[in-house]
Amino acid sequence: MSAVDDAVQLLSQANISGIDAIYGNNLPQSEVDSKDKTVVLITDAANDPASFGNDDFWALNQEVEVQIWYSQALDSDPETVEVSMMKSFTHQYWQVAAVRQRTLDPDTGQLFNTFYFSRTKILGDD
Repeated sequence: MSAVDDAVQLLSQANISGIDAIYGNNLPQSEVDSKDKTVVLITDAANDPASFGNDDFWALNQEVEVQIWYSQALDSDPETVEVSMMKSFTHQYWQVAAVRQRTLDPDTGQLFNTFYFSRTKILGDD
């Protein structure tokens, strides 16, 4: 599976209270226009070969970007959602690579934040 697919599955299985929908790579237009749901979009940020030897590479350093747009009617603390999300990734052997600050989207009036999570994926013998 790709890093995005793995991250979507990981976050979906975490069942974090306050997250209404999780998507990989693309948001449906209905979600782009929605302001009453907390939506997460996960995309690739890096996929670099690693662990070189024998004229080949044996691992990938992968990173995903996780963007979260909060519902305008959010009834919980965004920090609670974010800490739960970070713990879900770290408990599955990902590292928190970067966390940006929460910002107000000027177009939608929604609070949003961006995170980066990374991992090293060991490849099989192909």
